[in-house]
Amino acid sequence: MNILIANPGSTSYKCKLYDMADRTVLFQAAVERIGEKEGDVSWRFLGGEKKSIRCEIPDYSAAVTLTLETLQQRYAITDIAAVGFKTVHAKGVTGCVELTDDVLAAMEEYRSLAPVHTDVYLVAISVFKKLLSSTPLVGLFETAFHADIPPEAYLYGIPYEYVEKHGIRKYGFHGASHRYIGMKAQELFGVRRVISCHLGGSSSVCAIRDGNSIDTSMGMSPQSGLLNAKRVGDLDSFALLFLMEKEHLSIAEARTMLMSKSGLYGISGTSGDFRDIEESMAKGDRRAGLAFTTFAYGVKRYIGEYHAILNGAECIVFTAGAGQYSPKLRKEILQNMENLGIVLDEERNTANPAQGLITHESSRILAAIIPTDEESIVAGEVQRLLESAN
Repeated sequence: MNILIANPGSTSYKCKLYDMADRTVLFQAAVERIGEKEGDVSWRFLGGEKKSIRCEIPDYSAAVTLTLETLQQRYAITDIAAVGFKTVHAKGVTGCVELTDDVLAAMEEYRSLAPVHTDVYLVAISVFKKLLSSTPLVGLFETAFHADIPPEAYLYGIPYEYVEKHGIRKYGFHGASHRYIGMKAQELFGVRRVISCHLGGSSSVCAIRDGNSIDTSMGMSPQSGLLNAKRVGDLDSFALLFLMEKEHLSIAEARTMLMSKSGLYGISGTSGDFRDIEESMAKGDRRAGLAFTTFAYGVKRYIGEYHAILNGAECIVFTAGAGQYSPKLRKEILQNMENLGIVLDEERNTANPAQGLITHESSRILAAIIPTDEESIVAGEVQRLLESAN
């Protein structure tokens, strides 16, 4: 069984074709700068070298069409059993489901909670419906991994009828990533109580026990929890109301401010990218330093909170762009935590291993880098859905 996993972004598109017999990646492709005259396209077949071209990619349909045409150099479209998506949010829908019209309508219902994510998925799904009309399209929602967190972890202090009427509660995101990290940490280190730190342009922390999510930092929307690149993170609700009143902001203006002018970018004033922020810090930029330390403080706070909830974490895992590639950020987060038994190994951390421990042998709690693999999680769930349907 071959399953294609589609991963759309606002101006990019990536995909992987899996042979589900052994989870081998048969083909992978990436398209960057969609909508520009000079787009970047790269691809690789199993056992082959990476190839790339530059050409105009006017829209999403062109990006998907180009990758499918390239894929057909070696594999038939009819060999694709399903196309899987790492869908984000939908009212009353979670888990791994076929993307029917009802499910797409449920995604649209919660569109305002994750508009950028939802829009690109709805566009990509519509393109595949036209190009592969007879192939099942399946979504694994990011909320699925957190679906069983207890009520005390997901409830907000609002009138309960709004929970029942509108679904106002914590849902959590980055589910496929956190699930993979929980599984991989147990496989590598034999640990059951894990704190997964998915840190990058979009960031969240998750408490995991025996492979199950116990709590997570993002709430009803991906705008909450930690600072994100340009998304606000946690904010006192009355601070927002006060700001809207004083600045005469409409709901649309407030939404734009929270989604695209806040987070790391809002504090630094220049960028939401950790690479840019660290570069600016090296030049003495005070606000870049504030953004960096505020973010690290937030991660540290969640680690302490989840250490208590798990009754003692065994392993802290860093993954995603900044988590994997910024020794400076990991050091800032883990320093001065010896009281918890966390002893960072400076040499290991600075060496920035592709995968492995970064704590000293004397550390009672392990800390490690593990690259995430969300696509393989999605592929496995899509396969399970197809097999159960048959």
